[in-house]
Amino acid sequence: MSLFKVRNWWKTQCPTIEPAYDSFSLHCARLCIEEGEKDSLVVGSHSGQLCIYRPSGGTNLPDLDAEDDEQGGANGSANELAENVFQHADVILEVQLPLPVLGVSSGKFTTTNKADPRLQLAVLHPMKLCIYQLVTVDGLADHGDHTRLVALYDHALSKPAFSLCHGPFGGVKGRDFLCVQHLDGSLRFFEQDGISYERTLATDRYIPAPLHYVPRVDCFVTVAPSWVLECYRYQDVAEALETLRRHDPIWALCIGEYALDLQVHQISNTESVIVILGENNLLCVSDTGKVRFIKKLDYSPVCFHSFVTGWYWGRLGPSLLYPFSPILSPQFHPFPTEPGARLMLAVVSESGSLLLYESDQIIWSAQLGHVPVAIGRANVAGLPGALVTLGPTGALAVGYLGSEPQLFRVPALNLAPFEIARCQKELLELEREIRAGVDPSDASIANAAAERDVQLEVAIQGEPVPCTEHQVTGLLSSSEMCQLSVTVRVEPKLEMLQLTVATDQAIGCSKEAFLFRDVAAHSTERFDVWLYPAVPTLPASRTATVYCSYTSKQGITRVLERSVLLPVRLFLKPAQPSKEAQHKLTLTVVPPPAQHTAGSVLGRLFPEFAPEGSSASALALQPVAGGGDGRKVTIVAAKSTNRFRVQSDELGLMALVLECLIGRLQGRESVGHATEQDEAAGRKDLSSRVQVTIGGVPLVSGLLRSLQVHCDLRKAVKQLETDLEIATGQMRLFERRFVVKLQERSLRALDGILMLLKRNHTAVAKVCLQIKTMRQKLKLHAANAPGGKYLEHLTALLAHSVLDSTEQSYEEMMLPVVRFLHQTGPLKNATEQSEATPFDEAFFYTAKQTDRDPVDLSAHSQLLQGQLQRLLGRVNDRITAAKTARTSGSGSGRNSVDFEDQPLPEAHNEEAEEEEEDGKGQNEEANRPTDGSAGVEEFAQLSATASEWVNYEKMSDLPL
Repeated sequence: MSLFKVRNWWKTQCPTIEPAYDSFSLHCARLCIEEGEKDSLVVGSHSGQLCIYRPSGGTNLPDLDAEDDEQGGANGSANELAENVFQHADVILEVQLPLPVLGVSSGKFTTTNKADPRLQLAVLHPMKLCIYQLVTVDGLADHGDHTRLVALYDHALSKPAFSLCHGPFGGVKGRDFLCVQHLDGSLRFFEQDGISYERTLATDRYIPAPLHYVPRVDCFVTVAPSWVLECYRYQDVAEALETLRRHDPIWALCIGEYALDLQVHQISNTESVIVILGENNLLCVSDTGKVRFIKKLDYSPVCFHSFVTGWYWGRLGPSLLYPFSPILSPQFHPFPTEPGARLMLAVVSESGSLLLYESDQIIWSAQLGHVPVAIGRANVAGLPGALVTLGPTGALAVGYLGSEPQLFRVPALNLAPFEIARCQKELLELEREIRAGVDPSDASIANAAAERDVQLEVAIQGEPVPCTEHQVTGLLSSSEMCQLSVTVRVEPKLEMLQLTVATDQAIGCSKEAFLFRDVAAHSTERFDVWLYPAVPTLPASRTATVYCSYTSKQGITRVLERSVLLPVRLFLKPAQPSKEAQHKLTLTVVPPPAQHTAGSVLGRLFPEFAPEGSSASALALQPVAGGGDGRKVTIVAAKSTNRFRVQSDELGLMALVLECLIGRLQGRESVGHATEQDEAAGRKDLSSRVQVTIGGVPLVSGLLRSLQVHCDLRKAVKQLETDLEIATGQMRLFERRFVVKLQERSLRALDGILMLLKRNHTAVAKVCLQIKTMRQKLKLHAANAPGGKYLEHLTALLAHSVLDSTEQSYEEMMLPVVRFLHQTGPLKNATEQSEATPFDEAFFYTAKQTDRDPVDLSAHSQLLQGQLQRLLGRVNDRITAAKTARTSGSGSGRNSVDFEDQPLPEAHNEEAEEEEEDGKGQNEEANRPTDGSAGVEEFAQLSATASEWVNYEKMSDLPL
């Protein structure tokens, strides 16, 4: 954003108020209709409107930007002048042509009278080229003169046109010829004697590009589809005999990108320059193919205009106010031949900034009021060298750069503290407005239509087989892989259909995407892919999701989603149960699983790991990859089959086993696999679902230790990247010194440089290997990071997929969620909330960083550890308080966690205790609800305050 702004001097709106203009729609030239006239602005639109304007104004240069200033006195008269700047007399001609206007040009296109100074207009239509003459008709009364557009002749085109150029082809004097470029790249030449012929350039021209004529060398320059600037001599192209015609360009230069625009200027009697505006660079090439300069642009250009000025206009006095004013029209003033000739370039960026260059050096920058599609320069009455811009909707403006900056006033900062309650209230109001304006029936109808058009079925085929992807995964030979079958049935005819298989980053896929075009109606296809462990760690989730996105022939896009759970055998294998562990979780199942005479409960839940008929009450599972280090998870079932305990020395391993156990207890997952349809069907009948209650939160020390290890790994990667940057900088320095010594031919001095290069190369290779190893450790640690799957209230907020990187990891993503739970909702503490410090936005949006100090990566990690420790401790206190209240109220004295007083894997006294408790607690059982909700009474306090959240249908709908 520039400090200066382009000052508006004159503006109007073209008749067509729609996006019907491009860079070929504006033409600024002196048409010589009358003696002493200034330049006219010719605008053509794709709707067929052709307008010619001749702005008029005084010498006081009123500013249209002053219209909004509420000032009196002297400024009042200026505002009145600004309102009346555009007059009806400024419009010379407005006519509606029957065809769209692709381009406009002016020149001597007739030979009727060489003494006539008037110029003709050439208007290019898609399939026709028309030549017009402007005729002034004297008025009979006080209405004044008026201008008419008279058609002289036209040429029919056999192919659609793209652009138009003209010039004295072949060195002809006193007249101009025309050349039309078609969409296929062929050229059509028109001479005034009625001679026309078509030529095709040497290379394929599937993508048309700007074409210009260079008068000094009698050549055409254009850009080929291969991004090569080519120069063709007119005599070679116009040769009638095919055998004598030269097809190759006289010179070519690779510019490496598409040319947005191209302009030609003669800077001396012996040289012309070709200026090319690319997508990322600004190039200047001489007419002999020599590169004068290349300017790399750090912005996206939209359009540009170039011109030449002499040495006697180089003073900065007048150019500050009118940098375009010293430039006279190139049609009526000779090109300067002085050594001080200057090439000026005006480029408009995508953000609306105008940048003025002298060759490759920027000398001025100003901000435009809008982003134009075309820019030019004209000498109008009262403002020589005016800047002309044309917007995409026909906004035509004439202005000047100006030397008075438009100072921006910084608004007053809102220093009020951030209030969570007020922001939550505002969020609720906005959500209610959004929900009131959205009809949910529309989404259901669209989803039902998508299900009818495309039927997507996803399933696991067969049993896992030995993995054959060891050359990719590098895992043990005991790993397995499974086949995922995707069946697609298409009813209507589709334009495009794409299938994407999304899995956890620790799970590999043989082919992740399928793309099809022009899919036939009533067709069925089946695709099979193989899924296997990709890295030696457990995935955060076993879910494989298949997304089907398709586009109908009407251009309507829909997306379908299907999920399936992968077999647990791919990631876990049985091991010897352990009696003690650091982290323990107890699950209470209501109602208890049905008992059978043959086998134990664990044997029925995990038949792939337990032998047939096994009666063991404990089962241990360890990772298939990297399981030799003793890491395992043990599941212990009480003989009453009402409680289960999951224990492990590593907290990260418990998430996958816990998810699998709960899913099989609730019947949402079968032995082999469970699809999303099965899970959705189980949710319909809530009264028949099994309630699984977690009786506490494990120690958070393992979780905090994992967060600290991840933070240390990020610091190590950051330090290695800094070391690599220093080492590569040293190598570049040594390489430059080596080139200098090599040019001096000092062989003795090369020995020391070679030694330094070898040592530095070894250091760079070592650091690169360390970075690769450290990033792999960071990836494995992030893939197995423990999630928040301890309570259903936290699952929807904490269990989400994140992309961990050195710039932004899951600590930064989870910190706002944990802080939100800590300060609002059913888990907040009224005492702590009142004493809490004001909301600190610095921890949410950026780490502690100054110009000298590096980024502190541990800022978010330390804050997250503290917030998470307090939050999970508060959850544990709520559960303990609820248990104590229920136990004291019933008087049974029973503890739901009855595994602590017995050795593993047997629970020898548990059955007797159950019989005794059944006799004592009959009244209690009679008073309990029969819908399976007794196991969730521990969360009564949480549910009672759930209204403090959002009135959503479920907690996962929170807008976080």
